[in-house]
Amino acid sequence: MKILSYSLLASLVVIAGNSVLAYAAEDEHAKEAMQHLEKAVESGNKGDAKGAGAQSEEAEKDLIQENREKPYTQPPKHITGENPRAEHDKATFEDIEKAKGHAKKGHAKEAAKAAKEAEIHLQKKEQSK
Repeated sequence: MKILSYSLLASLVVIAGNSVLAYAAEDEHAKEAMQHLEKAVESGNKGDAKGAGAQSEEAEKDLIQENREKPYTQPPKHITGENPRAEHDKATFEDIEKAKGHAKKGHAKEAAKAAKEAEIHLQKKEQSK
């Protein structure tokens, strides 16, 4: 009976440990995305459109990975304010696309502005968990 109790306890510890590691990995992708967006803003403000575009692309990859690890569902009928995480996520991706588009055209300042907007939406998304 003691062996069964210890096995159950060990199983619970393993399950809890795995969920903590998964949560930490999700936060890590969000932090990396935030860092890439900050670098994109810096690059754009310095006039480096290519750097802003590359950093925006890396941020997008990190956000996609975060969403794979922690997916969420959207309601069948969209009601504004019902799912703030999804709304900020969508806005973040839209702003990243704008930043990449401006960077491809060589508009560094506009790319920086769009990356900053994406950064703000990402912060709001993380706060709305």
